[in-house]
Amino acid sequence: MSSDRSPFRPAAALLLAALLASCGGSIRRFPLAEPMWVDEEDFRAFEPMPEEYFSPFAWDGADQMLFRPMARFFAVDPAGEAVNVNAMDEVPDSSWYVNRASRRVLPMEEVLDGPCTEAPLDPAGPWTITSAKPNGANPGFIMEDAEGRKFLLKFDSLSQPERATAADVMGSRLYHAAGFYTACNRVVFFDREILRIDEGATVEKDGEEVPMTWEVLAPIWERASRHPDGRLRAASSAFLPGRPLGPWRYEGTRDDDPNDVIPHQERRELRGGYVLASWINHFDTREQNTLAMWIAGDDGRGHVRHNYIDFGDSFGSQWSWDGISRRLGHASYFDLRYLLIDFVTFGAIPRPWNEARLGPTGEVLGYFDVFRFEPDGWRPGYPNPAFLRASERDNAWMARIIANITPEQVEAIVDEAAVNADVTRAELKRILVGRRERILKRWLRGLSPLTWPRLETRGEDARLCMRDLAIATEIWDWSDRPYWARAWRHVGGSALEEVEVGALARRPPAHVCVGLPSAEEATPDEPAYWIVDLAGQYGAEDDSPPARVHLYQLGPGHYRVVGLERPDDLDPPGPRD
Repeated sequence: MSSDRSPFRPAAALLLAALLASCGGSIRRFPLAEPMWVDEEDFRAFEPMPEEYFSPFAWDGADQMLFRPMARFFAVDPAGEAVNVNAMDEVPDSSWYVNRASRRVLPMEEVLDGPCTEAPLDPAGPWTITSAKPNGANPGFIMEDAEGRKFLLKFDSLSQPERATAADVMGSRLYHAAGFYTACNRVVFFDREILRIDEGATVEKDGEEVPMTWEVLAPIWERASRHPDGRLRAASSAFLPGRPLGPWRYEGTRDDDPNDVIPHQERRELRGGYVLASWINHFDTREQNTLAMWIAGDDGRGHVRHNYIDFGDSFGSQWSWDGISRRLGHASYFDLRYLLIDFVTFGAIPRPWNEARLGPTGEVLGYFDVFRFEPDGWRPGYPNPAFLRASERDNAWMARIIANITPEQVEAIVDEAAVNADVTRAELKRILVGRRERILKRWLRGLSPLTWPRLETRGEDARLCMRDLAIATEIWDWSDRPYWARAWRHVGGSALEEVEVGALARRPPAHVCVGLPSAEEATPDEPAYWIVDLAGQYGAEDDSPPARVHLYQLGPGHYRVVGLERPDDLDPPGPRD
């Protein structure tokens, strides 16, 4: 893998960006066409299979925390907007991302199933252990069930029973609902008697490969959490389909993947992942917790799919050094900025980790809380190139997705993680819902939260309706939510004529509608082009910017929505937008 690109890739990336976005210098910013919802080129089959990429843990950490910041200290490279955004201000389906909660509120069953499409492990066994890591912070083993399916089983630590196994389940469900590819993670309970050791299996012990025995595996059972009935508790992670290619990076592109034309740090889904990671405090967002898979067809040709794996650090991971545990989510492991400032000021500046306190669960959920959580101040363990490029638009996009994952679904996901301790289960629900609310209040305020434009027609009359996420998520009260609308017609060149709109109407539970202007002479061959601003205010004195919808009128009562923008000011549309 390399961050360098072939001579042909910049042109391909620019072409794709032009197709996804719009004609930036024109009043008619969007053509009379269906927005791109699937990036078909990203699934294009090719050969040969890319080479496996190995990501050294120590080198990647040093690169991101030390060498990369030093190399870019004097670089003039202001972050622009993400390039893989379609006409509706959304991200098309690709080998990186699938529109799920971005376009609808998912049914509860779909949220809870997540990436799991096959039957769960049979607790009656037998399960055959083929390799194992009995020691370290995350002990576990790889096994096959009676049907030959492969799984990775991981266990909790003694100091945080149930947390890590629950984290893998909850993290995978939330990331999958948000639109990412993840493994099927489930909590399993089993008796050790169903396990078998594969003949000839070995394990590393004291730097040497030795035959795998029950004695060698003993540390796993000694540290594992248990169900009240005595069964062992683990998180089972089904092997992903395809052949593993190693991690994918948060920057650059792969030279050996001709479909990989957009620098990863310019992809909105990777940038917006900052908000999702902050929600569950997934601070370990390094490239080693990703996995690219080769998905091949019968002819051997295939494409690369990009998965997120391993969420065990989330929801309050505790480290042996309490000073680090307190900082997780607030500063990187080696945060030179804080180190220098605190050295100069002798630590006089208040820091959020100074106020960290263990909650009702004690060490189980560590310092995972709501009251210290600042959505735009969250930091991963070490700098993430895509997160560093994230704009207000990228983060607001992810917040709109999180808005469609309801509190009821969040609580059901916690239940899916089979947490036995009542206080832990209750705290997980409270904290996740509370952090979700803070995310929505921060990221839905800067740009319009109006979404999902749709048309309602009755005869020759038409209305434009949009869903207001500020109302749908109850972060604002409808009684203190004034709306306004304005519209323009494109009359030629760069000229717009402001026109009157119809009446505004609220449509419970969370929609607002406005009557559309009409041009009697509009036909399919000579359609009229309209631009409509629709905005909701946070109180009478608020000046929040609007959602800007672009439409064609092809005849009486016949309109098509072709684009949606979210300006960051109240200026009327113009060719430079």
